Amino acid sequence: MRKVGLLAAASGLALLVSACGSGSEGTEADGNAPAGLARAGEVTFCTDPEYPPMEYYAEGDTGTPIGFDSDGAKALAELWGVEAKWQITAFDGLMPGLQAGRCDILWTALYMSPERLEVADATAFLETGPGLIVRSGDTSITSSEDLAGKTVAVQGGGSNELTIKALSDELEAQGLPGITVQAYPKTAETVAAVTNGKADALIETDVAVVEMVNKSGGALEAVPDIFPADTKFGVFTKKDSPLSPAVADGIRTLVENGTLQEIAVEYGLDPSRVVTG
Repeated sequence: MRKVGLLAAASGLALLVSACGSGSEGTEADGNAPAGLARAGEVTFCTDPEYPPMEYYAEGDTGTPIGFDSDGAKALAELWGVEAKWQITAFDGLMPGLQAGRCDILWTALYMSPERLEVADATAFLETGPGLIVRSGDTSITSSEDLAGKTVAVQGGGSNELTIKALSDELEAQGLPGITVQAYPKTAETVAAVTNGKADALIETDVAVVEMVNKSGGALEAVPDIFPADTKFGVFTKKDSPLSPAVADGIRTLVENGTLQEIAVEYGLDPSRVVTG
């Protein structure tokens, strides 16, 4: 699933674009803006808008990302009375981009893994976990043990890759064949690997599985209950940043007033998975 190797080099191709959401464009700080923003009157979010329904571009639009994360970020900016801007960043440059100060906040469907929490602060906003996708009609995988000796595609550099490698180690410890892990830079490449028969399955965050299956035209299907929903997505800030408590307070407000739940429903997500903390 998702996402970013902590020590990967930041992408040099990041593109800064302004958000166009109602209520945030062109606004100025009104006294609600927290300390720690790089520029007065605006908050910049690092994102990789290639992960529907969390962050993506609407068809024909390559300027303003939409999705649960993107709309949530705009809601946070509106709460603070500042303009939302986006630092469009390649997946492996997301956490380095935050650390280098290219954005104030990293909000783009990243697990709150122990490795990330060592280098950044985070506030939870959505419970999640890995999901598994296979070619339609493939009934050979119904449990995690059935992945022994299989080839599994994954977007490289993130927690899902660690999960599938850990499972491979567990299977080998039981005397079973390990898993051949195929890591790709983009999720679309993992889909192609399964569709074309290069991989038996792909592991992806559960929130993205439904979207990927729906867009496959019947070529793919999800296998339920292979992995537990055992982690949370987080909104990340620099370690010990003055923004960290402000983000936590802001996310809590957006949960308590129902804003994030409404956004979840809009994008086909389970609103009961929305959390804070």
